[in-house]
Amino acid sequence: MPLPVLAMMLCTFCIGTAESVIAGILPGIAQDVGVSLTAVGLLITVYAAAVVLVGPLVTAATATLRRATLLPAMMGVFVMGNTLAASAPGFGWLLVGRVVSAVVHSTLIAAFVAAARDTAPPDRRAAYGAKVTLGIGLSSVAGVPAGTLIGNAFGWRATFWALAAVSLAATALLTRFPAPQSPRGTAKPAGLRRTAAPDTGPGRRRFVLPGPMLLVAAVITLGTAGVFALYTYASPYLTQSAGFGSGSVTVLLLLYGLGGIVGNTAGGRAADRFPSAAVPATLGAAAAGLLLLALPPGNRWAVAGVFCLLGTAYFATIPALNNAIVSAAGPSSSTMALTVNNSAFCVGIALGSWLGGLLLARGNTLPTVAAAGAASTAAALLLALLHTRLRKAPPGPALPATGASHDTGTGTTVTGSGAPR
Repeated sequence: MPLPVLAMMLCTFCIGTAESVIAGILPGIAQDVGVSLTAVGLLITVYAAAVVLVGPLVTAATATLRRATLLPAMMGVFVMGNTLAASAPGFGWLLVGRVVSAVVHSTLIAAFVAAARDTAPPDRRAAYGAKVTLGIGLSSVAGVPAGTLIGNAFGWRATFWALAAVSLAATALLTRFPAPQSPRGTAKPAGLRRTAAPDTGPGRRRFVLPGPMLLVAAVITLGTAGVFALYTYASPYLTQSAGFGSGSVTVLLLLYGLGGIVGNTAGGRAADRFPSAAVPATLGAAAAGLLLLALPPGNRWAVAGVFCLLGTAYFATIPALNNAIVSAAGPSSSTMALTVNNSAFCVGIALGSWLGGLLLARGNTLPTVAAAGAASTAAALLLALLHTRLRKAPPGPALPATGASHDTGTGTTVTGSGAPR
């Protein structure tokens, strides 16, 4: 693995841990700062909202900055957010610290994946992007459990101090081995470029979301919602429906995460070799896994195997969908496309958690939640097949060139690829 890619993977490991570890230390925070668990839950809700709403704006505002400067600076903001959370005198400042970390979340992950793709040979771009998102998978396997253990042993503030320290070390490594800068208007370099021009040209004025990219974003949202409708309630599903003891849940969640690491790597390779088939295949596998978990539980070890394979299938969708949304938006808009991609994943997680909770609140069983998740992921599969069919459709007849300008007085419109239209 190239050292810049390793540095970026460590950064995404820190970001993924910071996003999810809060769930493991919520009770300690509530007791220490004197607020209810519902109020502390805002630390998750507000974080997700900031990622979705502010992330694309931050990406647009920083689009012309060089990665070698931008990424360490934004990691510095991330470190500052965790430091502020660790030293917060009250709940309000803790909330501010979480928001500070969240505003750079989407841009960092998107820029890291885009930069990793720029280091790769043309036939391994998705695989290199998957190496970066592997950090997020590792955070669920190692980062979140470690952060929870630290919080339980030394207090929740220690978790944020540890996050700040590890993030600072990752930032130092990123500074030592900076992310490559994608050259403008030339073929992608085979090696790393530290002095290349910015990703976007000076003529870019705004980013226009193309229809195919919005379609892929809808696929991401529905597919993720389907998986998280069940995964959010994995613990009660495994204990109440499958009959496992509470001590086995931790092991099964660990195996789910390990399966995700395998899926992430396999999904990246599949996206490079079979770009048209990777998304439908991985979504189909996830939908099938959810459907099997919706059936009346028989052998509990078979349920455990399907549950772990669901993790493999879901994480395999991530590099495949990354590749699909970059292809839909155009390579020169890859960072913005991946920011929208990350926002779609966050919306899908929130939507899936809401859907699962709504079904349970209305008296439905956990297998019914799994069935609803399978339906949502199957809907994503149908949209993915539609997207593939539209991409393969022959283009319409070209309009005759008249030489006349179509400027309506509102200025030149610039597409996502940076070409004036």
